[in-house]
Amino acid sequence: MIEKNWKSARVFLSASAAALLANVFIAPSVAVAQECPGEDSGPSKTLSPRIGQEVQKLYELIQADQYQEALVGFNNLINSRGGSMNEYERATTLELRASVKVNLQDYVGARRDMEAALAANGLPPNRNNQIRYYIAQLQFQDGEYQAAIQGLNGWISLARRCNTQVDNSAWYLLGAAYTQVTPPNWSAAVTPAENAVNGLDPANPNESYFGLLNLIYNNLNENTKRAALLERMINYWPGKKEYWRQLSGLYSQTGRDQEAFSVIEVAYRAGLLSTEAELLTVVQYYSYFDNPYRGAKMLEREINAGNIRRNQDNLVLLSQLWSQAREHKRSIPILQEAAGNSQEGELSLQLGRVLLADEQYARSQRALEQAINKGRMDSKETGEAWLLLGTARFSQAGPEDVDIWASSKRAFTNAQRYPTARAQASQWISYINAVEQTFRDQKRLEEIQQRERCEADLDRIDAQRRIRDLQNRPATPEELEFEARVEAECGEDEEAVADADGGSGGGGGGQAAGGGDEDEAEAEAE
Repeated sequence: MIEKNWKSARVFLSASAAALLANVFIAPSVAVAQECPGEDSGPSKTLSPRIGQEVQKLYELIQADQYQEALVGFNNLINSRGGSMNEYERATTLELRASVKVNLQDYVGARRDMEAALAANGLPPNRNNQIRYYIAQLQFQDGEYQAAIQGLNGWISLARRCNTQVDNSAWYLLGAAYTQVTPPNWSAAVTPAENAVNGLDPANPNESYFGLLNLIYNNLNENTKRAALLERMINYWPGKKEYWRQLSGLYSQTGRDQEAFSVIEVAYRAGLLSTEAELLTVVQYYSYFDNPYRGAKMLEREINAGNIRRNQDNLVLLSQLWSQAREHKRSIPILQEAAGNSQEGELSLQLGRVLLADEQYARSQRALEQAINKGRMDSKETGEAWLLLGTARFSQAGPEDVDIWASSKRAFTNAQRYPTARAQASQWISYINAVEQTFRDQKRLEEIQQRERCEADLDRIDAQRRIRDLQNRPATPEELEFEARVEAECGEDEEAVADADGGSGGGGGGQAAGGGDEDEAEAEAE
């Protein structure tokens, strides 16, 4: 940063060498280069005509950007007349040659000339102090941070004594130096870094200054100050993704989750987030703040765009978001895809759960049987799978489907083996037993009623026949049809009644026990 600024600088001639150097280096305010009141009392210090003429010629080379030629000229001047120069002339000449070396990026040589100019003890105090400021910059450039800190603090002390505002660049350099010593002195760096930022023109902020203060606040855990600073940085540089991420992370770290989400969502809408991890963070925030529909829409969009991988974890997340949003029909095919690629039962269990919630009982049953057969689930998941399987089966039963009731009850019996499912499974079994008992009671009642109807109808037929015999007439077609129907129905009913007391409930259980493919799946699972 320092080297870049020096390389582009140029020297402008004025009445004193200090004014020249003020334009070569990253100099503080020109006012600092001026004398403090009463500081330079005594005889006037000027260049002799002969030295002044030589300096004027060399300056013209500098103005033409002929720094190498100017350096040769200053070397010759010092070599040929250095012995006859007074302290002021020698210090001034060394000061100017240092400015040429800076433009040639010979910072080591420039520093030697500045130190020699100070050693000559011929310059006014204000110019000596200005040279110390430039030396401090070169010390920073060379990694001599402690020396740079001493030099900058000395310069700042004099500037304040002269009641002159310290330039932002000096504050920035001092703050940066404190962060570079071993170990970094973060506490000492705060004030100069804050002064550097606070002294900036709001219309012309310096990103490096803000970045330094952000780093210092971060290392000192000054979260409140850092949040306010990052808010300013986002306003100045809205296209810098890192600042949005840092601010969101800071809000999250300090428990301000809603603000963290707001910041990261704005960054997403501005197109600043691109990595899968960044995008998934936004998706998860939607879920956390009970807006799964928007999270699912975003995740689906980014998966389809190729910005988020279509892998098992992300498909499961998408399915969960659709389920949370009660969009089961959109959740099911996604979860089915994920479950089909898994060798473990957990995803099939999730699929069965979602299908059951969507009242797709047959498909739910198949998914849950697959979950049990795949296995690799913990005790809680396995118990839930048997419990849901019993529910899915029972939900498909009609009013007389005793085989399905029995199959469902077997699943609930298996569920009873798992502590987390035991209580609910027992309630289901009690309910199914009650349903079966009600069914048997109803059948028995219907059979009794049927028998009573048959007896009444047979008595009626017998009476009609006796009347016909008395009347000596044949039976009418209607009477013949009625007699045939009653004899057919009541003849079958007599056989059914004979079996009624021992038959309906026990027969259903026997059929279920010899079940088909479902029971094979259960056997494999067990």
